[in-house]
Amino acid sequence: MHPILNGLLFGLLLCVLIGPVFFALIQNSIEKGFWSGFFMAIGVALSDAFYILITYFGISQLVESENFKMWLGGVGGVIMLGFGLFYLFKSVPKTVVMKNTNGNRDGFKQILKGFFLNGVNPFVLFFWIGIMSKVSIDFEYTSNQALAFFVALVGTVFIVDVIKSYFATKLREIVTARFMRIMNRTVGVALILFALRLLNFLLEGFGIELFA
Repeated sequence: MHPILNGLLFGLLLCVLIGPVFFALIQNSIEKGFWSGFFMAIGVALSDAFYILITYFGISQLVESENFKMWLGGVGGVIMLGFGLFYLFKSVPKTVVMKNTNGNRDGFKQILKGFFLNGVNPFVLFFWIGIMSKVSIDFEYTSNQALAFFVALVGTVFIVDVIKSYFATKLREIVTARFMRIMNRTVGVALILFALRLLNFLLEGFGIELFA
C-alpha cells in the first residue's frame, strides 16, 4: 500500500496548486455546469498521464546507473526547489478574478481544452520530471509500484477536480487572496523539503550528506 498512499499524498499536494487550470475548471463549471467541468477534468488527467509516460520512459531506462542517479537527483532537486521557492514567495492579487473561459457543454471539446490547457504549460513537464526523480531515486519503486503510485496520483487529482466542478460556486467564494497565500506557502514548504531529500543524492556523490 506504500506506493498507493504516496500517490494519494502527492495527488493531494498537486490538487492544491492554484494555477490557470484550477480557475478555468471552476469558471467552466460555473458557466456551463458540472458535466462541462467533468469532461475538462478528464482532459487534464489525460495530459498528466501523457507527461508521466514521457518522463518515465525517458528516465527509467537510465536509472540503474549510479552516476546518472546522482545527477538526476540533483536536477530533480533543483526543479523541485525552484517550484518550492516560487510558491513560497509567490504574490497573489488582493482581489481574485476568474477570467471567462468561454466554455461549452461539448464533452470532446472540453476534454481537448483540459488536455491542452494543462499540456501547453512548460512548468507541468518540469514538475513531472521532479516527481519522476522522486519516484525513481528516492522511493526506488519497481515498475509495478511506480504504476500503482501514478494511478493513485492521477486518480486522486481527477476525483478532486470532479469535486471542484461539483462545488464550483462555493469554491469561488472560498478562494480568497488569503486562502491562496496559505496554500502557496504550504505547497512551497512541502516541495522544498522534497527537493532537499533529492539534492542529498547529488551531494552524497561528492561525499557530503544532508541526512544521515
